[in-house]
Amino acid sequence: MLATTLLMTGCKDQAFVDINTDPDALTEVPPANQLLNAIINVHDRDFEAFYDNYQRIMPWMQYSTGLTGNGQNFTQVYDNFANRYGGLYTGVGNAVVDMEKLIEKLPAEEQLRYVHIIRMGRIVKAYYAFYVSDIYGSIPYTEAFQARYGGTLTPKYDTQQALFATLDQELKEAITVLKTTPSAPQITVGNLDQYFGGDAKKWVKGANALRLKIAMRMAKVDATKMRSIVQEVLASPADDLMSSNADGWVFVAPAAFNNGGNWSPAGLRASKPLVDFMWDTQDPRIDAFFTKNNYSQANIDLLIAANPRQLPVGTKEPARRYVGGFTSPDQSVNQQNVQRFYTPRILVTNGNRTSIDTLSYIQPRLFQAAYSVNGTVGTGRNYFPVITYADFCFMRAELSAQGITTENAKNWYEAGVTSSLDWYDILAKDAVLPEYTPMTEAEKAAYLAHPKVAFNAAKALDLIASQEYIHFLRQPTEGWATWKRTGFPNASSTLALPNLVSNGATLTVPRRAPLGIPAPTEPNYTNRKAAYDEMAKLPGFGTDPQDATGRVWWDRP
Repeated sequence: MLATTLLMTGCKDQAFVDINTDPDALTEVPPANQLLNAIINVHDRDFEAFYDNYQRIMPWMQYSTGLTGNGQNFTQVYDNFANRYGGLYTGVGNAVVDMEKLIEKLPAEEQLRYVHIIRMGRIVKAYYAFYVSDIYGSIPYTEAFQARYGGTLTPKYDTQQALFATLDQELKEAITVLKTTPSAPQITVGNLDQYFGGDAKKWVKGANALRLKIAMRMAKVDATKMRSIVQEVLASPADDLMSSNADGWVFVAPAAFNNGGNWSPAGLRASKPLVDFMWDTQDPRIDAFFTKNNYSQANIDLLIAANPRQLPVGTKEPARRYVGGFTSPDQSVNQQNVQRFYTPRILVTNGNRTSIDTLSYIQPRLFQAAYSVNGTVGTGRNYFPVITYADFCFMRAELSAQGITTENAKNWYEAGVTSSLDWYDILAKDAVLPEYTPMTEAEKAAYLAHPKVAFNAAKALDLIASQEYIHFLRQPTEGWATWKRTGFPNASSTLALPNLVSNGATLTVPRRAPLGIPAPTEPNYTNRKAAYDEMAKLPGFGTDPQDATGRVWWDRP
């Protein structure tokens, strides 16, 4: 792990900035290092963590709230939002293209040793292009990343429909090559591949899962194409598909990786809808997701002994110490709620003030393993999921529940729930979450049997989407996509998310990134404006490019 940390730091500090401005510097960088740079740039994004996830998507999706609840206009604030866009063009995409250009400079016989790593890089680039387009719509891709190699400085924009088709073909080609025995021994990738350690078979599984995910985005706009891709992927040999958590596409990094910057999740309140559901169903992930409030018996005794006394003699620690905050702004400012939930008791001991808080927080080390708890810096590991096995199972459960496949929806649903429980158990222990109790088989079985969790074909999509939503706490952008794709969770679903009401009016939750208005002085103004004008013709696009309540191509009513 130490070697990996040093390798990451060295690559980032020595070469990456230079090669984005000086193509000649590429000759000084081993080609395989650029795969590592691409992977790091997918995840080393603290502005995205803070502004996109903590401040926007998580509150919008009712995973969390601010300290005193959500602001009256919190769904209408987009400052610094959508940081992923720049990462494609200044990091991920460029690194992959640079790697291929470096390989092209090698002798022909040496190039034969790089056919696998080239496809690994292309899979990373395809994923990140999908990730960006997912909330932006049309983006430059087929003509992008080539400027310093004689390509255009003004690339055209690929429509989302065309891009998804291109990405699917690139993934298919990569899978084919990775499954074919190469004509020469391949270079040893090792720690330069922080996803799969150079294991071509696992890259095939990841690429197939990504094909499935992209296809499912097309369900409402091109059902025929979606079905074709789904059938093709699921007809693959079993060895080409994810079959356990060990196959998950996840970036695992030491605590130092995101220690500092904007990574801190401090102040993220747990949300009442999610906490209530998990408490009611006795979800064994609850202590991995949330902290207990401050009403331990020790603190209660101090409040009893305080002068003046703050609690009656004989007060006992409550059975439930997981308490979420209200997600609807009007509920947060209700005076009864303010008094009961948002007004902590204050202990003064030897001149030190301690706030005894009623509400829980998101477990901070779930998002930042180095987070300091009671003065102790965390030493665990960070998990950054791309596509987990649970995600793959839930996709197959959805497809079956919707009649797109003839697989057993119940089996895939239960496999998804179980693998999610197991995955968070691994993550919680590896991240060294405080006060975490490892799950037992009895707890997992009881959870699957709970009436709000047990599979029911009559409300299959509701149940599947609700469990996907819970699983995506560590990947809130996918929770957002699940809500847009399926309409779940909602105010009347199994896991109920209440309407967000501010000053008596129901707020509209954003559905895409606000698009900046192009200026005529921009070098690529013509292509950008043409792309936006074409997107404006899509159903539900919104009043203008900056209307984040509008929709991209795949997101239809």
